[in-house]
Amino acid sequence: MASRQQRRDRLIFLVPSMTVLAVILVYPLAYSLGLSFYNYYLPVPRTTFVGLENFRFILADDAFWEALGVTARFTGAAVAIEVVLGIAVALLLDARIPCRRFVNTVVLLPMAITPAVAGLLMRWMFESNWGLVNYFLGLAGVRGPGWTGDPAWALWSIILADVWQNTPFVILVVYAGLQSVPVEPLEAAMVDGASRAQTLAHVVFPFLRPLVLFVLIIRSMDAFRIFDQVFVMTGGGPGTTTQTITFYNYVMAFRQLRMGRASALGVITLLILSLVIGAWIYLLYRREKGEW
Repeated sequence: MASRQQRRDRLIFLVPSMTVLAVILVYPLAYSLGLSFYNYYLPVPRTTFVGLENFRFILADDAFWEALGVTARFTGAAVAIEVVLGIAVALLLDARIPCRRFVNTVVLLPMAITPAVAGLLMRWMFESNWGLVNYFLGLAGVRGPGWTGDPAWALWSIILADVWQNTPFVILVVYAGLQSVPVEPLEAAMVDGASRAQTLAHVVFPFLRPLVLFVLIIRSMDAFRIFDQVFVMTGGGPGTTTQTITFYNYVMAFRQLRMGRASALGVITLLILSLVIGAWIYLLYRREKGEW
């Protein structure tokens, strides 16, 4: 048991980091929460307490529900593709393919690019007239769509950009998990004559399940808060077809200058995201308890 002196020393070492966290995390969150109860229009310095009026306005606004739907579709599609593709590539890398080190480097390279730069690169690639994607589609005899300028394809262009940049994270986590799978169950499966598919389904995947849930939690949080690629690639358009909830928050705060409503929207977004992540954590907790 730690002595009083040891506890005091630990507290002293914790003070700097806790102070930084309070300044950059706790204070902005508390300030935003307080501001959400006021009618604060940025050009007018006077603020008026309105209680829950900002929250009622947001929940009654059709643009909010449309942005929430866009965010849900983007998050579901992007995370699902990233997880499936990431697991497949990780299994391929674990199979001792030729030039594996070179392939590892190429696969993980998109992680080194910032989201804004990746979005700018993807916007050039998806350009309808001279972009590389439509160029190669043309070589195959396929007429490429307008991508970022087409309401039917604009969201998919952002999804593909997000998949390109963030699938390497899934690959990295799953590949590390594959390296930690115990050898004994694999050898026992070989002795019993299990096929490759049976070994993956009944030996490898049970070990990877907590890692996959971890990846789902991290990627769901990031995808739900996407802003950079939307801002750079489509600006929320055409119309509002790619206006996610964070981009809608940006519009309300820095274009409409309604800071009180924007703060209320930020609080609502935080609550929704907390519920989603709480559901994933609950599933992980049940897995650790052996309930599924």
